[in-house]
Amino acid sequence: MQTNTIPTVQSQDGTFKGFWDNDCQQFLGIRYAISERYCAPEHYSYGSEVHDCSTPSPFPVQLTSAIELILTGIHYENLPQEEQCQYLSITVPADANPESRLPVMVWFYGGSYRNGGCDNVFYDRTTLSKENRVIVVGINYRLSLLGFVKNREGGFANNGLLDAIEGLRWIQANIAAFGGDPTNVTLFGESAGGDLVRCIMLSEGTDDLYRRAIIQSDPMGTLENREEMERKILDELNELPLDAPIDQILEAQRTITSHVTEHGLAKYLIFAPHAGIYPLPARKDEEKRLLEVAPKHDIIVGTNARETATYIGGNKLASALDRFCLTRWLVELVLRKKSMAIFTGPTRIFAQLYSECGGKVHLYSYFWRKDDHVIGAGHITELALLFGGKGVEGTLMAQGLPEREFLEHGKPLRRIWADFAKTGNISTMKVDGMIEIEAVS
Repeated sequence: MQTNTIPTVQSQDGTFKGFWDNDCQQFLGIRYAISERYCAPEHYSYGSEVHDCSTPSPFPVQLTSAIELILTGIHYENLPQEEQCQYLSITVPADANPESRLPVMVWFYGGSYRNGGCDNVFYDRTTLSKENRVIVVGINYRLSLLGFVKNREGGFANNGLLDAIEGLRWIQANIAAFGGDPTNVTLFGESAGGDLVRCIMLSEGTDDLYRRAIIQSDPMGTLENREEMERKILDELNELPLDAPIDQILEAQRTITSHVTEHGLAKYLIFAPHAGIYPLPARKDEEKRLLEVAPKHDIIVGTNARETATYIGGNKLASALDRFCLTRWLVELVLRKKSMAIFTGPTRIFAQLYSECGGKVHLYSYFWRKDDHVIGAGHITELALLFGGKGVEGTLMAQGLPEREFLEHGKPLRRIWADFAKTGNISTMKVDGMIEIEAVS
């Protein structure tokens, strides 16, 4: 219940003044860490003053994504950006208080480890929060050259991953003051965000930072045979001085990404956490780590029926061929093959392995509008349902539908995700025309 009183929370690391939004309390742009360039994040605490949390978190430093510009119209280069981007934002049901002990869902955005931000307009946490009475947190992490290439000494580093983990430590220390239960935290993320969730689970020292996880459309098929590509990127970045201006770093990213010559699947995810670099185990040791992780943490993992359809949405020829009855079968064959190689096949293998390591696993397939639109059930399309469709109307991502369609049709999906966060159980195994879920054993 919304009141005239400004929502204010005093926690271990500061006192935060928020605002009311859509029958929720919003606390935006809370700094959880700070860092030097290419260094691991350091915990951040505010002083005794009251910190105003009415401004969205600035975006990490990044270039505009061509595919997201086509799909959503978002031009990242025109948005507020900050190199020290370690902020998080918290959305709390209107009636929550420090005694509420509500489940906490922590969102990690996708964007190929090149793009995104926790306060992207499309990630409207209020709908999920108020419908299901959960606290929803979004965490920023460093991207691309600044987050997933090097350390100050010129060796490989996983600083963006370390950001995410530091954000979870902040949540453990502070979320109870907002009405959350630090012992009932569920991670969820899509695409690179889903991969980041999986990497958090594999990381050293993270077992007590969360309870459950939801991994959406993780491009696991891109994570093999990356060594040569990663070494080339590191060598090129090391040619820049440590204090190079941001514009020079972004220009270096343009240059590096324009001449990646790898022919395998790794080229579809140029930046990613490095296996075998702290806090991640080497590839050969991942199963050993899963034997420790899986019995403690239940997961939902899955993919969309036409993942790679999203990437033909802006191609007029491919879109026309997909709509033409005599050629659609060929386009669908190519899409299925690519989707299977990058997303679906590796995800099923991971789900089976996680189960064999002692974990409780539910595997989903999402297929809403797969026969109705050129990008139907494509990569990221489920996010419009999951977050209520705010800001998508009129974009290619909306597939010609108004926002109210996503708000209404997304209720079952939001309920499944939230019920899992609350109890670990799946409340609905099938929603006709949208999603099917199966237990893996």
